[in-house]
Amino acid sequence: MTDLQLVSGFQNPVNDSQQWYRVILNAMARPGNICLASDPVVFPCTPEFCNTVTASIMLTLLDNDTATWLQQPEPSLVQWLKFHCGCPVTEQPAEAAFAFIADGTRLPDLNEFAIGTSEYPDKSTTLIIQVASVTQGEILTLSGPGIASTATIHVSGLHASFHDAQSVNTTLFPQGFDTILAAPDGVVCIPRTTTIRRQEPCM
Repeated sequence: MTDLQLVSGFQNPVNDSQQWYRVILNAMARPGNICLASDPVVFPCTPEFCNTVTASIMLTLLDNDTATWLQQPEPSLVQWLKFHCGCPVTEQPAEAAFAFIADGTRLPDLNEFAIGTSEYPDKSTTLIIQVASVTQGEILTLSGPGIASTATIHVSGLHASFHDAQSVNTTLFPQGFDTILAAPDGVVCIPRTTTIRRQEPCM
């Protein structure tokens, strides 16, 4: 990793992290809403396998108390995370507070991640799944808490197995994993309480 890559975190850590925390909080409270920072962060460069939106999310949420699982634990990415976030990287999905899945078209077995316990449902994994777009692609209809009736999103770059896993996930409440879909054009959160329905293509 070059010196430039090592210093390529938030240029204004306090303001940038506060801005992105509000983005993520709003997206999690309103599933299906496409959220993006009003003043996007510009990075001189980002770590391998990571777009600027995903990098911003990880810089905001990860710290030395959040064990993180990486789908592609390339040395440059691991070094960047440790340098900027101080987070321990784990090879065990069940130990992860966060999981970064760099390629949403190649999902790991989501059943391996932590879902918490009935006493401590917060001891679960939050999935950060990088996708190509949250404004174009397959049409998904979301329903559940935080959604007035239904919400429709268009997602490109998310494997169909996610929908099956989320169908099971909603039955586990209060346990379960939460998901952040991160794309260059926005952030969409899908909490454990959100039901997904795929729109069948017209014949």
